[in-house]
Order: sequence, then structure tokens, then C-alpha cells
Amino acid sequence: MEYNITEISPTKQQLFGQLDFKRVANSFKEDSVRETIILPLLLRLGYKQENIIHSKTLKHPFLKIGSNKKISVRLVPDYLLKVEKNYACALDAKVPTQSVNSDDNIGQVYLYAAHPEVRSTYFALYNGAQFSLFRTSGANITILFFNVEDIEGYWGKLAMYLSSSSFHIGKNFTTI
Repeated sequence: MEYNITEISPTKQQLFGQLDFKRVANSFKEDSVRETIILPLLLRLGYKQENIIHSKTLKHPFLKIGSNKKISVRLVPDYLLKVEKNYACALDAKVPTQSVNSDDNIGQVYLYAAHPEVRSTYFALYNGAQFSLFRTSGANITILFFNVEDIEGYWGKLAMYLSSSSFHIGKNFTTI
């Protein structure tokens, strides 16, 4: 089903069905956050399956392991969102007990977003309870944060930043 992203603000029920968010907080693991919460959100933001890249393995451009320095460090983002031939956002899922604002988690996803094979405009963390969005050029400054309970009130901003139609190919825009 096609949606006009900016005009329709979905309800939590439209996005996630009858999902019990108390159960999410108590028992969800990262794979459940990805499949049950993040994927429906990305589809509603207008991404098609072929533009949602799952677990792409990236070789760290500088770090190698061992004394012989032949073993590359591998980075594996949960999601890379692609618009045409460019990556728009690196998105990493966390379990609900992990903070979407901890320096370690932010740094991890920033490495994905800034990687030479990716170079995405944005990076985000979502733990099933909270969502944080960052601009790669301003690594540790949160540009959007909300609790999933409040997603209906933040949908317009989320769509403005991350909907597949919000990216203009061939032009570089900065949103304030």
C-alpha cells in the first residue's frame, strides 16, 4: 500500500498492530525489535524491501586485528536505508534496556554512517521504546528524540527527516 507520508500520521495501532509495549520492555531481544517494530516503521516511511539493506558487512577502513594486521575489523549495521544509489540513514536496533543516547551506542552507529562505503546523511538508534536520530555531520547532537508511545506526535518530523521521499538526489540540503 502506498502512503502520502506527510499527510497521514499513522496511529500506533496502524504501525504496530496490537503490540503490547510493556512486553517489549520486559522481554524483547534485538531481533524482535528489528522485525516487529523497526521494519513496519521503515515500510510506512516509504522504503521498499530492496531499499532496506539488512546487516551489510563493512570492513573497517583503518583498523586491523593481530600482530600481522591482516584481519580486518568488520562492522555490521542492522539497517542501511538506500535512496536511489545513496545511503540515507544507518539505523541500529538495540534491546529496550540499552540506551539510544549512550556515547558507546552513538559512536557505534556513527562508524556505520561515516564509513566510506556508506556516507549516509543520518544515523539512528531505536530500542523499541525510544528513538534517537543524528545527522552524521554533527555526530553527537540529537536532532530528533521520542518515546515510541509518542510516535503519533513526532510522525511529521520523523517523515520530514527519514521518509524515502524526503531525500533529493543530486542535491545536498541541510535541514534546520
